[in-house]
Amino acid sequence: MNRSPLTALALTLSLGIAGLPSRAAHAQSADDGLPASGGGQQTSPQEASALQEIVVTAERRETRLQDTPISVDAITPQQIDSEGLRSIDDITRLAPGVTFERTGMTATGNFNDEGSDIAIRGVESTAGTSTTGIYLDDVPIQTRHLSFGTINPFPQLFDLDRVEILRGPQGTLFGAGSEGGTLRFIQTQPGLDTYSGYVRSEIATTEYGAPSYEMSAATGGPIIPQTLGFRLSVSARYDGGYVDRVDYDPTTLQPTGTVDSNSNWQRTVAIRGALKFAPTENLTITPSINYQALRINDTGAYWALLSDPAAGDFLNGNRQPDTSYDPWVLSSVKVDWNLGSTSLTSDTSYFSRHQHADTDYTQILREVFLDTFIPQPGDLGTAAFTDQQSNLTEEIRLQSTNGAAPLSWVAGLFFAHLHENTTEYITDPTLSAEVGGFTNPPPFPGGVIYAQDPFLAIDRQLALYGQADYKITPELKLTAGVRVASVYTAGNEYYAGPFVGPEPGAGSGSFTEHPVTPKFGASYQPDEHNLFYASVSKGYRVGGINANLGTLCSSSLSELGLSSDPSRYRSDSLWSYEIGAKNTLFDGRLQIDSSLFYINWKNIQQNVILLSCGLEFTTNLGAAVSKGLDLDLQYRATQGLLLGLQAGYTHARYTKTVYAGDPGAGSPVVTSGDVLAAVPWKLTASAEYDFAAFRDKKPYLRADDQFSGAQSGLTPMQDANNGASDPSVPSLTSTNDLSLRAGLRWSGFDISLFANNVLNSLPVLVTGHDTTTSLLYYQHTWRPRTLGLTGTYRF
Repeated sequence: MNRSPLTALALTLSLGIAGLPSRAAHAQSADDGLPASGGGQQTSPQEASALQEIVVTAERRETRLQDTPISVDAITPQQIDSEGLRSIDDITRLAPGVTFERTGMTATGNFNDEGSDIAIRGVESTAGTSTTGIYLDDVPIQTRHLSFGTINPFPQLFDLDRVEILRGPQGTLFGAGSEGGTLRFIQTQPGLDTYSGYVRSEIATTEYGAPSYEMSAATGGPIIPQTLGFRLSVSARYDGGYVDRVDYDPTTLQPTGTVDSNSNWQRTVAIRGALKFAPTENLTITPSINYQALRINDTGAYWALLSDPAAGDFLNGNRQPDTSYDPWVLSSVKVDWNLGSTSLTSDTSYFSRHQHADTDYTQILREVFLDTFIPQPGDLGTAAFTDQQSNLTEEIRLQSTNGAAPLSWVAGLFFAHLHENTTEYITDPTLSAEVGGFTNPPPFPGGVIYAQDPFLAIDRQLALYGQADYKITPELKLTAGVRVASVYTAGNEYYAGPFVGPEPGAGSGSFTEHPVTPKFGASYQPDEHNLFYASVSKGYRVGGINANLGTLCSSSLSELGLSSDPSRYRSDSLWSYEIGAKNTLFDGRLQIDSSLFYINWKNIQQNVILLSCGLEFTTNLGAAVSKGLDLDLQYRATQGLLLGLQAGYTHARYTKTVYAGDPGAGSPVVTSGDVLAAVPWKLTASAEYDFAAFRDKKPYLRADDQFSGAQSGLTPMQDANNGASDPSVPSLTSTNDLSLRAGLRWSGFDISLFANNVLNSLPVLVTGHDTTTSLLYYQHTWRPRTLGLTGTYRF
């Protein structure tokens, strides 16, 4: 365990910026040391004090953020740099109304650190299709949760034009994968007129852990001016580990030696190439290809009984590392054709992904079959997972181009063929002899005790959508939209082996649904500084197929009043009601974006985890209501001081008690009043102060503080009133994360020292264990205090 020698520097920075109360704005002023968008024109002091305007495409056309009647966070490249945002964890931690957890060590995952769960406004599910749409440009890349090995991919945060977080259902314009909201990663496009570039280099050290480093570069510009341009980016990042894999004494349960120090390192490589061809001034064709590969050497989860986080001891006693390798390629061609009063856009894409992982199952197998997690010398259980996606999508949009006209509209046709298969093979050569031989074991050679393949779903969708905005007066606008789809879903699942029982688990089937997701809204904008809006919209998710769980889970199913597990689960849907305002005051120096929401969610798809046998099935768990508010305040107090405050409150609870079988025939699977896995309160405050320029060099200081409130109730899994529950898993605690940065900007350069997790806060973010009787708990926390140096250059 390598203790950082730079702890004193973090304390010095902390004292130096103590008292800065808020979080900096999403955007920088024109005088921030970066090239100005106006070709280097001089700005007046009044203009320099105003907040920068941000353009978004949340409604599938370009609009100012302050003119967009949706609750949206738009995270700019300048914010990514100034706040040191490097991952999806960083992005979602600062966004109000968004909860993001690493769930690999819980009952829903495969012990892989890449496993995650994302909720927007309390709408989350570890079952079925995603409740949050994940888009790279205009292409959806999220997964359908099929089994323990299903994992969402997220792009690297480099060479992005912005990240948009759209809260509330976006089914009308973005489809069924956006039931609770949409997360969009929008990349920098090739230039036809001028060259631009971006270089980022970083080195850091983590207390108790190993160094991290990054080297990334992007450039682009015209090959043939006005006719052919390019964009090329390469990013390589290594995040050093801080968890040690150790041996331990099976009698005293004390560590006896380190097997692999700082084993939970990760390495990400991302490469992108794009061309833009403009054969005429009204037509552009943009082919692009993205490649990303994430390699995880071991889990960041540590064993609670071996570890002492306060002393910097993060230890796991696994017999082997929990590794993962996740390469994917996204190829796409986008065509934009300006037809005068309308424009036509075509997006054709193919997403290919082959994630695979090897996970230590030595402990869980002995928990299930021997009621102990302690293996014998020479024991080794391994689970090999794969998650393969092959997604073909095509979207054609036609929209009006005259933004000043009373009527503006967009209409589109969307087609998708999504194929996903997740496999799992568990081997343990010595377990059968220790148990004394399985009863009637199937003939699996080589110690294979579980074989899952195929475990696949095919979703084929054809949808027609449209949205129109009509200005009754210059100030008052009405919005109406609808998406009508035909969705075909087929599933085929098979798994067998002693882990399941004498009879294999299997299931197959198909069905077609025709969802309709409308949206209605009204907005009042008396001037360019104030917008008030109200909206009603519907979200939807398609259902799916369950496989038979096998005889090993029979007793667990009986406790729930089930003679057999459900063969399929139905679609779910919700209605969202939102009112909001976007106000700009004090000559553009203060922006306040606020919204109130109420969501009624029915037939919720969720997993029921049967910890006694280690398997799961999906069913519909009744209804829930989520209500709350979002607030984003950005204020340039002086030309040099930028303050920010974001706040979100979400109250999300089930409203019905639901039985998997007949009421009274067993325990419920959810009880009225149980909470959904959403953090109730989130507050993010920051401040950035730019000192007066000295010979064109501008020093600055920055502080960011992020607070999350404690869990406000019991989830269905924690509620002892429910069957298949695990009341021993603790609730989420409140958290607080302080980060500091001090740097110097000049002529496109930005060199800064940073300290993340300055207070070395190490809250238990997630706790899980293999069975309800297991004493072996896995826990996960934030990366300990990390100090480093970042250098960027933009031109």
